[in-house]
Amino acid sequence: MKKRTTKQGFFLLMLTLGLPLFCSVQGHAHAVHGETENGCEALCTSASYEDGEAMSYAVVEIIAPNSKLPFQSGRTDRNGYFCFRPDTPGRWKITVKDEDGHFVRLGAKVSKEMLKQ
Repeated sequence: MKKRTTKQGFFLLMLTLGLPLFCSVQGHAHAVHGETENGCEALCTSASYEDGEAMSYAVVEIIAPNSKLPFQSGRTDRNGYFCFRPDTPGRWKITVKDEDGHFVRLGAKVSKEMLKQ
C-alpha cells in the first residue's frame, strides 16, 4: 500500500472543501429554483426556495447580451416575480439573490421577433 504525501492530502482536503463552492456557482445554490418566461412585451422571472416559498423582495440584477454592466436591477415582488422589457436580442443573464446569500442564475434568449411585439 502506497503512503500518501502531504501534498496529496492537502489536494484532497482542498478538493473536498472546494467542491461545494464550485457547485453553488452553477445555478441552484442552496436549493433555490428559478425560471423565465416570455410575457407580452416583457421577460419575467420567478424564484423560489426548494419548499416552494417565494423569494420575496430578493435583489435582481439583469445583464444584457455582450455587456458587463447591469441593464437593470431591482427586487422581486412578494410572490418572487420580476419582469423587465429587453431592448436587444441575444442571451440575457438574470441573477436573483436574497439577503442570506441564496441565489439562482438564469439565462433567457431574446429573439428579434420578441422585440417587435
